[in-house]
Amino acid sequence: MNEFDFGLLQPYVEDVMITDINYNGVDIWIDHLSKGRYRVEGIELTAHCEQLAYKFANYANLPFNTVHPVVESATNELRISLVHPSVSKYLSISIRKTPAILRLTPDVIRKQKIAPSWVLEFLKQCVKYRCNILVSGLPGSGKTEFVKYLSSNIDPSQRVITIEDTYELRYGVLFPKSDCVALKVNEYFDYSSAIKTCLRQRPDWMLVSEVRGKEVVGLLQSVSTGANLLSTLHASSAFMIPKRMLHMFESVELSNETIMHMICESIDIGVHMEALITRKGVRRYVKEVCCFYVKDDEIMIEPIYQVSVGQTDYSIWPGKLLQKKQWYENCRKGGKSG
Repeated sequence: MNEFDFGLLQPYVEDVMITDINYNGVDIWIDHLSKGRYRVEGIELTAHCEQLAYKFANYANLPFNTVHPVVESATNELRISLVHPSVSKYLSISIRKTPAILRLTPDVIRKQKIAPSWVLEFLKQCVKYRCNILVSGLPGSGKTEFVKYLSSNIDPSQRVITIEDTYELRYGVLFPKSDCVALKVNEYFDYSSAIKTCLRQRPDWMLVSEVRGKEVVGLLQSVSTGANLLSTLHASSAFMIPKRMLHMFESVELSNETIMHMICESIDIGVHMEALITRKGVRRYVKEVCCFYVKDDEIMIEPIYQVSVGQTDYSIWPGKLLQKKQWYENCRKGGKSG
C-alpha cells in the first residue's frame, strides 16, 4: 500500500478493513469497519513505536524534538500525525488511511442501512440539480466517505476541482474519465489561495475536504459566481451548519444577520453523519438532512429527514430547490450540460 515500512504495524496498515491506527504511548487502538474499535492485546509495541516515530520523521525530512514537537505528513494513502512526549507526556501516533477506493457503494449503503432509499435518491437529485451541499459530523463519522459517494453522482462532463491538505477525496482517481484538477494546500499555498486559483480554472464543482476557517468567505463568494460546493465541516447537527459557518467569519464588517442570510442563500443542503463505534462493530448513518433558504427575509431551516422521526418520503420541495430543478431541466432541453 505504501512505500514506507511500518514494521510490526505493517499488517494493520495493509488490512483494508482498518481505517485508523492510534498509539497513546501505552496501547495501540484500532478502528475496524466491522469489528469496531479495539485495543491490540498481547504485543509489546512501546519501543517499536518510539523507533517508528523518529524513523518516519526522518523519512518525511522533518524535525521531531522538543523544539518541533509535532509532525504532520503523509504517504500515498496515509495521513500521519506524531506528537512528541515533551508536550503530551507520552508519544502519540495517529495513522489515518486515505485509500483511493469508494467504500460506500449503493450495495454497501443498502446492506449497512446508512439511509433510507428515498433519502439517497433525494440527495442524488440534489447533486444532479447542482445544489451546494455540506456534510457535517464529528471525527470518524464518515463525512469524507459520504462526500465521495455523493460526488459519484456528478455528471462526468462537469469540471471538478478538489481542494485538500491531504489527498482523501481522490475524485480524479476514482473517476479517471472525469475532468478533474486536484489542488493540495500547504504552508505557501493556503485554502484561500487555492479557492482563488480554483475560480480561474473554470470549475463546475469545488470539492473541499473540509471547511475550517476564514476560507469560508471565499467559498461563499465562489458559490455566488456559479461554482457548486460539496464539502464537510465539524458540527453537532445539520441544523447547526449555518451557525458553525458564522463563527468562521473573521474581521468582516457585516452583521451576524447579514452573514447568516448569505450562508442560507448560498448553501442549499445540510447532511449530518453519525457513527456508533463499539466492540461489536461500527455503524455509520445519515442522522439528518435539511434545506437552508431565505423566505420573506427570514432564515429558514427545513427538515428533510431525521432518523428519530422516521419519515417514509419527502415530496414537497422548497421553492429554492424547485428553482434549481427547473434550471437543470431548462438546460437539458436547451442541449446544454447540466
